[in-house]
Amino acid sequence: MVSKVLDYAKRLGYLNSFLLLCFLLNFFSIGFIFGYLLIITILLKKDFVKQNLDFNLLILLIFSIVYALFYSNDPAKGVQYIFIYALMPATLYMWGKQLVQNSKDTAQLFYVLLGFGIIISSASLISVLLNIQEGGFVQGSRSVPFFWTKKLTNATGVAAPFVLNMCIPAILLSSPKRLSLWMKIALAIIFGLTLVCVLRLGSRTQLVIAMFTFLVALVYMVPKHSLKQNVTLLFLLLACIFLVYRNVSFNWDADWLSSFAGRMDNNGTNDVASGGGRTGRWFKSMQYIIEKPLGWDVKEFGYSHNLWFDVLRLGTVISFFLLVFFTIRSMFQIKHVKTIAPADTSFNVITLVYFIAFMLLFMVEPIIDGSFYIFVFFCLFMGIINKYNTSPRT
Repeated sequence: MVSKVLDYAKRLGYLNSFLLLCFLLNFFSIGFIFGYLLIITILLKKDFVKQNLDFNLLILLIFSIVYALFYSNDPAKGVQYIFIYALMPATLYMWGKQLVQNSKDTAQLFYVLLGFGIIISSASLISVLLNIQEGGFVQGSRSVPFFWTKKLTNATGVAAPFVLNMCIPAILLSSPKRLSLWMKIALAIIFGLTLVCVLRLGSRTQLVIAMFTFLVALVYMVPKHSLKQNVTLLFLLLACIFLVYRNVSFNWDADWLSSFAGRMDNNGTNDVASGGGRTGRWFKSMQYIIEKPLGWDVKEFGYSHNLWFDVLRLGTVISFFLLVFFTIRSMFQIKHVKTIAPADTSFNVITLVYFIAFMLLFMVEPIIDGSFYIFVFFCLFMGIINKYNTSPRT
């Protein structure tokens, strides 16, 4: 894998690779500076930009500009975010296309996607592990000091970058031949550490993503396996479940469940059924599509905890429908991936579960306001998908 990554960095250009890496890492929380440089470098590729203009890019660009214009009426996070909101989604979408153009095969793209998922989670991973080392699982707050800034950051913002790491079990299940033994061990360790961090943060969303994407991969792979392989897989799963059941305490008083227990005590058992109180906000937001199409103040009932409804609140019904349209088109493009190379289960599954993970996260969190980096990475991911669909690799 290392040789493939280095070869890819050379093909992409070491400067481009460095800028993209620093942006995704949000290096010292000044990732926006590297983002501006990414805008310049992509615009300098005149032939590339001209050849890769498409309807998706147009929709994404119009959405971003409209949202940025409405945000400019009250730039709560700073004036520079007007430009970040307006330019970064389309820029990262174009860089996604560039990543495909510089790859030589689908295997290389697979490793790029896998690597990016780990990269965007690294700062959060270090932040939570350091916090556990200092204070253990039983702490009074779910918030942790963020690695780059040392600023206390809420659990939702810290947990969001784990979204693709939670797909690792699905990837391990679907890519036994593409991953070496050492890669499998490394990924298992990364997932284990991520799971520890998720438990410390008490993030139910990330646990749901891990379980749901694994089930999707399981349903995808079972028909492709022989009876012997399926029986072996079933035996291993049952053995893992038995070992966990025998050796792990699921009592609410257990240290590792302290964050979840605290959430249950604070919100009550109905909190789970209502998605942490989110469903009421979603219904209110749907009502406001008609009653307040030009948006409303966040003070009315807080964040909607849904990407599309939070866009509606600040960016009006115009931004909302543009983003919904882009999302629907993205669904069809993901569906088309498996028709390019039906036998390449590794790449087909990683693109499918990544998309599902993004959608599950977007359904329950205020992404634009709280985790904008995850949204622009989704745009980069869709740029990869779109370019792959139109110029498939071997």
